[in-house]
Amino acid sequence: MSQAEPVDECGRALYAVSRSILRAHFDELSQADLEDLNCDRVDVTFRQLAKLARLHRDKGSSGDGFEWAVHEAIVGGEPRVVDLVGETLKKVSPRSFADMDRPTSLMFGHERARHLGFAEAVVNNASGDAVLLPDGSGRPFVFGSWVPIAARGVAAEPQLRERIKKVWKTDLFLSSTAKMRFAAATIKSNWHQLEDGTGSGWRLFPRP
Repeated sequence: MSQAEPVDECGRALYAVSRSILRAHFDELSQADLEDLNCDRVDVTFRQLAKLARLHRDKGSSGDGFEWAVHEAIVGGEPRVVDLVGETLKKVSPRSFADMDRPTSLMFGHERARHLGFAEAVVNNASGDAVLLPDGSGRPFVFGSWVPIAARGVAAEPQLRERIKKVWKTDLFLSSTAKMRFAAATIKSNWHQLEDGTGSGWRLFPRP
């Protein structure tokens, strides 16, 4: 699944959102599910997926689909999203993002880190000298050193420094095209579900 052009009309926008939700369903298939289907994730058909995917909110597909939609809108350069994200990043850290041309996004989420190589791929997609901007003032944290720890989820909190204690809740790591400095963002489709926490970054949710 890929999108060569930015979304610029209603039909293509619906396609982009639908693709993101389907991608979330595929992403949620466990190793046990794949063994039952006797195939790799890339070979799962829609007919097979329909027998396994649940629409209940406890599965989290609605939220994951929204995260994918926001992530791909940023990567695809959708103006209605990148303009808002760019403005917000400049408020989060004026010094780090003052000269930013446009924002970029790295998909995270400790739930996905259980898949082999996911956390490593996130680190590899950042600059080798990339840092994570924490809450408050002080030195930033080396991105490649702390992201793999955060990928363990809530179990990682005892090993995380106080200013990034909740960074494991991150959904997207946002940066400029240079990918040198990253801000953590938590994505929620329902603002009632927003949670605070040191290092978990700023919160993004749709306007009512």
